[in-house]
Amino acid sequence: MNFTPKQQSVLLALTTEWQTPMQISGHLPKAWGNPSYVNELLKELISDGLVQANPVVLGLYRLTTDGMARKALELGENQ
Repeated sequence: MNFTPKQQSVLLALTTEWQTPMQISGHLPKAWGNPSYVNELLKELISDGLVQANPVVLGLYRLTTDGMARKALELGENQ
């Protein structure tokens, strides 16, 4: 699975803790940090099974087990 640089940045900014798009955008370059744009990228990562939306509290996201594995792989490739 190939990611765009922006998808990769969002994936690397996510953790296993629930976060809002605003919190995630705070870890991105300013040009990419628009929360509404982050929402679009999150939807793409959700469809790939890498991100989970909180089923109880809307607007919270975290990495899935697959997302954590992919993040570890991405971090390893970037070193």
